[in-house]
Amino acid sequence: MAAARCSPVALMLLLLACSVAADEALTHLHFYFHEVDGGAPNATVVNVASLHRNASTFGDLNVFDNALREGPDPASRLIGRAQGLAVHASLDESGGLTAITFAFSDYGEYSGSTLATLGHLTASGPSERSIVGGTGRLRFARGYMTSSLVSSKGSSIVVVFDMYFTLAH
Repeated sequence: MAAARCSPVALMLLLLACSVAADEALTHLHFYFHEVDGGAPNATVVNVASLHRNASTFGDLNVFDNALREGPDPASRLIGRAQGLAVHASLDESGGLTAITFAFSDYGEYSGSTLATLGHLTASGPSERSIVGGTGRLRFARGYMTSSLVSSKGSSIVVVFDMYFTLAH
């Protein structure tokens, strides 16, 4: 049986691709999202469309502008805003679709930068969604984020976010 041959050009391209991937450092961001339900004073989320033909929330559309904070305490340092929308897109109400821009205003080297995310929010537990891009120091970000509910008290919730991504050179 003859040995497989690889052209020198193909081998060089393969080595180059591997070295580029090895140079990309994984960045981890950790912060908290503070949301105040619509109808409450200083609400940060509003239901802008609802069919409510029955008890289901299927089809509802919420828009939000939530505080991003360094910690779970509402008095912790404000580092930015999470602005986006959530669509109740699951017939069994197990979750929905979110599109969120995380805009960092006071977050060290990332101040003035944004991360764009998209994906399925799971209502019953932790969620994992895609990081699909960014601006400023976070331009060309790609990766994923995880989120889970920390607390739900009265009309407010706190969610912890962990983001893991690389930046293209």
